[in-house]
Amino acid sequence: MKRLFFFLSLVLASLLWVNSCDFADNQKINKNQNSKNATIAILSVNDMHAAIDPMPKFAALADSLRQVYPDLLIFSAGDNRTGNPINDQYVPANYPMVALMNKVGFDLCAVGNHEWDGGVEALQRNIEDAQFPFLCANVIVPSEVKLDVKPYLILENQGVKIAVLGVVETRADGFPGAHPDHFTKIRFKRATDVIPDYLSLKEQSDVFILLSHLGYEEDLEVAERFPVFDAIIGGHSHTLVEHPAKHNGVMVTQAGSSLKYATLTFITVQNGKVADVQATTLSVKDFKKKNKEVKAMLDEFNNDKRFSEAIATATTDFDTRESLGCMMTDGIREVSCADFAFANTGGLRIDHLKKGPITIKDIYNIDPFANEVVVFQMTGKQLEGFIMESYKKNGRYPSYVSGMTYTVNTTSDYYPKSVTIRPDKGRYSKDAVYKVAMNSYMASTVRFESLDDGQSQYMTTEEMAIQYLRKHKTVSYKGASRTAPCR
Repeated sequence: MKRLFFFLSLVLASLLWVNSCDFADNQKINKNQNSKNATIAILSVNDMHAAIDPMPKFAALADSLRQVYPDLLIFSAGDNRTGNPINDQYVPANYPMVALMNKVGFDLCAVGNHEWDGGVEALQRNIEDAQFPFLCANVIVPSEVKLDVKPYLILENQGVKIAVLGVVETRADGFPGAHPDHFTKIRFKRATDVIPDYLSLKEQSDVFILLSHLGYEEDLEVAERFPVFDAIIGGHSHTLVEHPAKHNGVMVTQAGSSLKYATLTFITVQNGKVADVQATTLSVKDFKKKNKEVKAMLDEFNNDKRFSEAIATATTDFDTRESLGCMMTDGIREVSCADFAFANTGGLRIDHLKKGPITIKDIYNIDPFANEVVVFQMTGKQLEGFIMESYKKNGRYPSYVSGMTYTVNTTSDYYPKSVTIRPDKGRYSKDAVYKVAMNSYMASTVRFESLDDGQSQYMTTEEMAIQYLRKHKTVSYKGASRTAPCR
């Protein structure tokens, strides 16, 4: 088998193998192409998050692999959109990513939580534009809603039947992690409650795969409960599984995020049964070649002058996500004329920004969700309740804030019990009434009390940040921190 590794090395020149080279030595290519004997090769990615810039390299990687495996399958485990304004602000949104995926030749895609960021109609547009199906078995779509999502698909590859089941994560509120307003009339079941309904696919196929957007730890739990799967190709938690391995007999993989890596999985079928499953992690970012046609498409999409305008200058680096959170909440607070402003930790998608010009694209990279700002009237006591609830909603991390510094006082297991607030101006009182600004996602998902139902400002968080930066022209947030360590 040494010859195989030598051959792969020639074909995939400049490719970084993250796994041990022993993988290639052990991999067997079965050249007998009868209906029940074959080696199925699957190239998979997850959580690309509109990372369209690496797509020419990924396409070239797929081209190289097809020279060895002409029947190569390409899967996405979800979250193709949200993270790059060139893609997310395009009309229609997410079209560049879908068009590039079509060109590369994707075969299947799981519906991730961020596929819902534009709502049901936007997802349906993506599905209609895509030349590949979208899978999600645990979504409940009423008959009056048009959404062509399939629970599973049975592919035929080299005469082998491959059943692929798709699932997406759900949170405590019963929805995937997206704005609740995007799920009009749509409901979900827990993936583990739905999977038993499809276990019969094992008998209808030669290979059974779960295309999962549950997260790596959840995938391991699924492997323990349902060892009928031959492989779980996962996403959602952005986990880079450098050395994919079997868990309870099930190969579980995930390839990080933002199209930096991909996973290559081999499933060997002999006499209609899976004889072996192996997987290795490949580096997309270190691949030297680029597909010229995909590069030309990318250049055309990137030729959008709207986002290159510099609106301010950062005189120092933003070296933490909280420093960016401080800037974004300052913009919200100032433009909305609120006393305090908050942003959830998940609402910011990058954790650093170099000093120098700040462009409109930078702002949409920081916050790609286009959530409107809502201002509530709250007493100090209600404000404390909101801070503690948002802390829990953030996975026990304090929300970013403007107008104060605060500490969440916790029990020994980090459960919030009280809040200490230190306003930037004036004295704080539990009985005083404050104007509190936040994005509409927080307003919809955090449980809190207020004196009113909130007033929309009819501006998004990004629009307020852009207005703020245009006014101030220069900013510095190096070392900015307003949430003291929990105690």
